[in-house]
Amino acid sequence: MSDNNIASSALPTPFAEVSQAAEQAAVRPLLGAATPESALSGTGFTYRHDWGARRGEWKLNLSWGAVNPRSHVFVSIGEGVAGGPDAGKFIGAAKYTLHNVAPRAGGVDIWVNIEWSSNIRLYVDYLVVNPPGVSPPDERTVSVTVHRHSTVTLTDADADRILRDMGTVLQNSDSASDIATSVQFVRNGPVRVLPGTVAGTIQTQAELNTLLSAGTGVKVVQAIRWCGGPGGSIIGCAPVGNPTVNLAVVRFTNNQEGILWVHEYGHNAGLSHRTDDTRAVMFPSIGSDHNVVNGTESGRYLAGPLAITDAVMATSCCGEEAMQPPKDVREFVSQHWIEGVPYQAASQYTEDDAKRLLEWLVEELEEHEEFLPEIVTTLCFIGSEVAVKPLIDFVGSPRAGRAVFNAKNAALIHLGDLINKSGSQAALDFLTRVATNMEAARALAEPQASAAAEAVGVVAPTVEALGSELAVSATFGLSLAGTPDAEKTISRLKDNPDAFASVNQAATEAAEISRTIRARGQEEYYKMKSEGQ
Repeated sequence: MSDNNIASSALPTPFAEVSQAAEQAAVRPLLGAATPESALSGTGFTYRHDWGARRGEWKLNLSWGAVNPRSHVFVSIGEGVAGGPDAGKFIGAAKYTLHNVAPRAGGVDIWVNIEWSSNIRLYVDYLVVNPPGVSPPDERTVSVTVHRHSTVTLTDADADRILRDMGTVLQNSDSASDIATSVQFVRNGPVRVLPGTVAGTIQTQAELNTLLSAGTGVKVVQAIRWCGGPGGSIIGCAPVGNPTVNLAVVRFTNNQEGILWVHEYGHNAGLSHRTDDTRAVMFPSIGSDHNVVNGTESGRYLAGPLAITDAVMATSCCGEEAMQPPKDVREFVSQHWIEGVPYQAASQYTEDDAKRLLEWLVEELEEHEEFLPEIVTTLCFIGSEVAVKPLIDFVGSPRAGRAVFNAKNAALIHLGDLINKSGSQAALDFLTRVATNMEAARALAEPQASAAAEAVGVVAPTVEALGSELAVSATFGLSLAGTPDAEKTISRLKDNPDAFASVNQAATEAAEISRTIRARGQEEYYKMKSEGQ
């Protein structure tokens, strides 16, 4: 086609026209210029935000600590491909219009219009350039009181190291998608010992409430087996939205404890899990490279705990887009899921996957001891009866150690899930015996009691205390079974003199779970749990 045949939109303009020249003295050259402005080095930021499904006109306010009123902010908007921001944008039939952009202290606000008949995805790209003499807000300092249970070793030096690591996780920008967030954490006084009324192992809602009510700050306990419900592989638990720092954790790998604490602190600041980036601090599992913070999260960390109290963040894997678990079940169990193994993901695996895990449990236990709680929990969520005898044998084995004992409790809790799927009478009989017979529970606890007695610097739990833990775990296992016989046993446990007092108390909470599962079903129970209901 010749130029003569191309139409033009040039028409007499119906609007007033003004021409002005740039003030050359105010122009700041960037990279690629003959004399780039050195002061701009390291003060440019890019970020893509998922604003969800929308239509019509919106004022969208993004919290971002790197932005202030003098920041130069450039924005582009478009329709997003399903799968999260990394999936990209595309041009469809809908018109996306950006009207205004306004940087402010701690964020940037935009006015957009999406012309379409239904809600569609909106992804927004932000480019921030801070001119010379303009830097992000001063570092925010959070003073944290640290508590430990008498059964846990945690020195002032340990606490200081972990708090420093929390700050490092947030302050460093480790990738293009990681927003440097100027927050540091300092210890408020010496590490304190929790009151004697607080349980060293959190197994019930009542015990978690007592722990969270024991002052503010970080509470380090021996084990956590309740976070929104019973669970066998929990390493942290915190309310989503809390007026102060208030979170529960266990001791963990040295180079990841800072990540664990800052993850739970994120819940206090109102953050839920996200699964669009496996490297995110708020991803449901923990890893040494889980240090990525997006713009929204950065703003929440800078703002600190919310002045509301919500339910604790229970095990969850799914946001708007469901997380797809790894194809290899062994990869799935070789990671620590902070609030527990997510049922929605683990239950997708098959009996063949269960057989692969049984090889690790039966033949290669020592090589995979660290992940035993995740292995046995996933086996139970799969629900194959082929796992019943190996799991019962494992619980009754003479093996000991913290990971082993946690895994034995996990097996007792989640054998209930296996019963729910398979109807295994052998598993039901085993849970009933452990929950109702103190001598049986004490016998199962003896190996761990002997190993714990050798620990130095802490109060070693007795065989009575450890047997009680196993019996409570079996009680909640009965509740997750969701069978009439299990529910009858739980009802009798409330006043059973042959059961531990802790079991008598736990039976009330267990009965409520049992009623929910019998009325709503296993899948709906775990969905409700993940949503904080």
